[in-house]
Amino acid sequence: MAFRRRRQADRVSRTGPDSFAIAIPSHERDVLRSLLPQVRDLVTDPPSDNDAAVRRLFPTAYPDDAEFDREYHHYMRDELVTSRVTAIDDMLANLDATTLTESQLMGWTRSINAIRLVLGTVLDVSEDDPDSPDESSAEQQLYHYLTYLLEISIEELQAPGPR
Repeated sequence: MAFRRRRQADRVSRTGPDSFAIAIPSHERDVLRSLLPQVRDLVTDPPSDNDAAVRRLFPTAYPDDAEFDREYHHYMRDELVTSRVTAIDDMLANLDATTLTESQLMGWTRSINAIRLVLGTVLDVSEDDPDSPDESSAEQQLYHYLTYLLEISIEELQAPGPR
């Protein structure tokens, strides 16, 4: 995987207690810019039990009790949708920024992970076997890039201070 060979903080790096430098090239930002509205549409469309990608974004809370699970989603879905849409809209609003606050970067991680979850569902990636049969496909490369971007963002959020 080419993305992991790069220096870890080349895209995201902590520069202060509440400040992160973002060095994502414009063509990578454009890819994110094109994917975020698509995920927003998935999140805001009416729920469908037949859509695996949407189910992945709103997983079962009570796998052993369908009634409790329906009740949970009845009461929590609007809040979950609002949280995801807010993170997506905030990321779109500051996608061209070169610095982010911790709160903004946390929103980026939520949005990047949402894209990754949807793409992973489409690619039929499982936690047991994260590699698909066709490692060279554009979708698989995008999945690995999103994983890389998510990992370095989380690592920088957990870093104690500027490096």
